[in-house]
Amino acid sequence: MSSALKNTNIASLALEQLRDAIIIVDGKDCIVSINNAAVKWLGRPDNLQGVSVFEVLPEPDTFRSYWNLPNAVLKINIPKNNKPAWFEVSITQLNREEHTLSARVLVAHDITQEQGLLESELRRSEQLSLLEEVGRQIAESFDKKEILQHSIDAVVNRFGYAEAAISLLTVDNMLEVTAIAGTQDFGYRPGFRQGIGKGIIGHTAAIRKTYIAKHVATDPYYFSNDEHYGSAICTPILSDKDLLGVLYVESVEANGFDGQDVTTLETLSNQISASLQRASLYSKSQEHLLVMSTVQAVSRVIISSLDLETIFATVVKELKESFGYTHVSIYLLRDDYLHLGAQVGYPLDMLIHKIHISQGVTGRTIKSKTVHFIPDTSKEPSFLRADNNLTSEICVPLLKEGNVLGTLNVESDANRILTEKDVELLTTLSGPISLAVDNARLHAQVKEMAMTDAVSGLSNRHALEQILTAEVERSRRLGHPLSLIIFDIDSFKAYNDKWGHPAGDTRLRATAKMIQNILRKYDIAARFGGDEFAIILPNTDEAGAFEFAKRLQSSARASTQEIPIENKGVSGHTLSIGVATLPKNGNSVESLMLAADHAEMKAKRLGKNQIFLASNLNNNESD
Repeated sequence: MSSALKNTNIASLALEQLRDAIIIVDGKDCIVSINNAAVKWLGRPDNLQGVSVFEVLPEPDTFRSYWNLPNAVLKINIPKNNKPAWFEVSITQLNREEHTLSARVLVAHDITQEQGLLESELRRSEQLSLLEEVGRQIAESFDKKEILQHSIDAVVNRFGYAEAAISLLTVDNMLEVTAIAGTQDFGYRPGFRQGIGKGIIGHTAAIRKTYIAKHVATDPYYFSNDEHYGSAICTPILSDKDLLGVLYVESVEANGFDGQDVTTLETLSNQISASLQRASLYSKSQEHLLVMSTVQAVSRVIISSLDLETIFATVVKELKESFGYTHVSIYLLRDDYLHLGAQVGYPLDMLIHKIHISQGVTGRTIKSKTVHFIPDTSKEPSFLRADNNLTSEICVPLLKEGNVLGTLNVESDANRILTEKDVELLTTLSGPISLAVDNARLHAQVKEMAMTDAVSGLSNRHALEQILTAEVERSRRLGHPLSLIIFDIDSFKAYNDKWGHPAGDTRLRATAKMIQNILRKYDIAARFGGDEFAIILPNTDEAGAFEFAKRLQSSARASTQEIPIENKGVSGHTLSIGVATLPKNGNSVESLMLAADHAEMKAKRLGKNQIFLASNLNNNESD
């Protein structure tokens, strides 16, 4: 066999072993070589050699627009089985001699998983923005229809759903469409009524739980005037256990909703519920201006803020200043204890920070889940006295769907006698406060998801940059050192190509767990992107960071039974590590990240499985 033929066979065999789709075309754009992965990608099992590549490429016009660009890279979606399949395609021109092109090489790499994670993070960000936008828009309104329409419009404008509607419960126990919007007109209008138990909306009202129809065409509860093939989600709007209405959203896509959508729409439902309760209270008590001005101030903070400290501080302050209560406090239930959330008026030396549920009036309130009004505290043996001048107390449970979240406590002396009117006011306020507590919890979950990398469970790049900005400012202000480590997993692409992407994800998670095992209390780790990670080391100089990097390197080496060859890493296990320190290698976020990144690249160029300090970079390498 000739040497040329042997080399050709070896090259062809090598092409067939690659997971990426590879097509080689001549100067006339005809296919001269194609591997099995490319045949499968194109979906053309016939012999394609000699065929014009534009006859078989998907979206040929898109490829033509990139064809003559040097080293072009494009991203393209080629759906498979009605599911998106994203590919990154590089077009490399070969052997250009005196403006004569001899060949091109097309390499298509499957990036569906990466694209899916990116889209998931973007969707999380949009969901968080929706909650914040609706909170701002409805915080000032006392008009029910305006509150509902603002909420529905925001949902449709953010996500382009075919239909979104809110139906409120009427006095005759019917569900009536009060606000509706969408990119399509399904024929329903405000005023349309249906009974509880009828349709998805009626079914959701009956069970008082979120309901998802993955395929409305086959869903047993769905009804419509014409045929639809998408999906729907429906969540009840509740005031404690009482039904106020139902929020309904329909998408043209089947399986268009997931657990994250459930959390977002349930949070939105809580916001709407709080606003509706506030509007209802306003309409009933408009004549009582002092009461309403206080309720408005408190409710505005509850609706527009998702920070419990801000909400609680505002509530206790407004109640004391507006109604002259001697002491006001809010306690949150955690395990078997009530923990002080906010207070005003209590003597500091008599302040009770923690109360067991077996103690006092608050304990009885928790157990009974009912309001306790003590007109004369001198006759109440279980009263926990924080002030010898107190004469009366009202303790209101904070409830969400029958679960106790905490208590709202008001105590007064003889100069401000508590009455049943105060009981009524505090009971009314307890609803929005309870929703605020639950809303803040749900919002924290959404926010955590938006700042967390889905694969590794570490912080994502966005979170890392925010934390690094704060740490750089703190280090410069206090004069403390700050170190940043950036590293990537050696030959990770080769590991993925050999073992597949699921195995690659497993290695990423194992690397993340390894990092967490050696982190100190105040260190922050993040997945920077792809197989690249970053670690912020507060109050750590270069020597300390180098020692940390050595522990990291040793842990990585211990994760494989292969013995690394000198100046050569083990694919998927060993690390190329760059270390930079503030202020030695940079005095800003940008300069510190750049120095660490360059040090990492230097470690990689030295043969991988290396640690390199940014201080050892020469001027050319650090530019």
